[in-house]
Amino acid sequence: MTSGEIREQFLDFFKNKGHRIVASSPVVPYDDPTLLFTNAGMNQFKDVFLGTGTREYNRAANTQKCIRVSGKHNDLEEVGYDTYHHTFFEMLGNWSFGDYYKKEAISWAWELLTDVWKLPKERLWATVYETDNEAFNFWKTVTDIKHDHILKFGEKDNFWEMGETGPCGPCSEIHINLLEDYDNPIYVNMGSPVCIEIWNLVFIQNFRDADGKLHDLPAKHVDTGMGFERICRVLQKESSNYKTDIFSPMIKVIQSLSGVKYNKMETIVPINVIADHIRTLTFAIGD
Repeated sequence: MTSGEIREQFLDFFKNKGHRIVASSPVVPYDDPTLLFTNAGMNQFKDVFLGTGTREYNRAANTQKCIRVSGKHNDLEEVGYDTYHHTFFEMLGNWSFGDYYKKEAISWAWELLTDVWKLPKERLWATVYETDNEAFNFWKTVTDIKHDHILKFGEKDNFWEMGETGPCGPCSEIHINLLEDYDNPIYVNMGSPVCIEIWNLVFIQNFRDADGKLHDLPAKHVDTGMGFERICRVLQKESSNYKTDIFSPMIKVIQSLSGVKYNKMETIVPINVIADHIRTLTFAIGD
């Protein structure tokens, strides 16, 4: 499958689940002084989560342009050196605004990954927040994931926050282990380039104020984010995001212009960085 086909299949899947397909917001959040760049798909819906705004729909899906180079979510130092972090990336997401919640979010994520895209179930792992027994039990009852592939982690890994303040909540991540040793839990959340998080299901139910205190939101929401470049790598069976059809055309041009071959670490890393940054700057300038 091409990257374009993967994007289209994601949007069609959620359109068939009653979601409104909405446009990406700009990477420059003109109406949000708390962010330098749009860093997640949920940014344009922040007012809905806070209860200060509404939409004419209660289910949405899109692919959001994101830049992460500063602040709480910052992958800048990993870019180019590893195979799966970027300064600019697309986030495939689906949202529920006070409509469906954990059960449907988990069930549909599993359906798309395993029924539509046919990912090997034995390689998939789910993580949940350490006190979220509800999500833990839904993974057991509404999917056929191996029960010992459901793991609990603390706030660092499984409680999602957009920034220091704002809407937040426990999350459930889906990881894929591409190693031969795919049945070993030790690799999950260990920063391995061959055991990576591909989708984060966030259950927005809290607001963190400026004093760090959590408050319940007036309604519960779903906010999911799947790394487009990562799922393309998995479905295209490549060893790196940079080897997918998202990056390979740029890398060919960089080699041609520079006269440098993309064949050893001394050249692979800087060419990855150049390709990544060109993409980031193009969308930032465009927006």
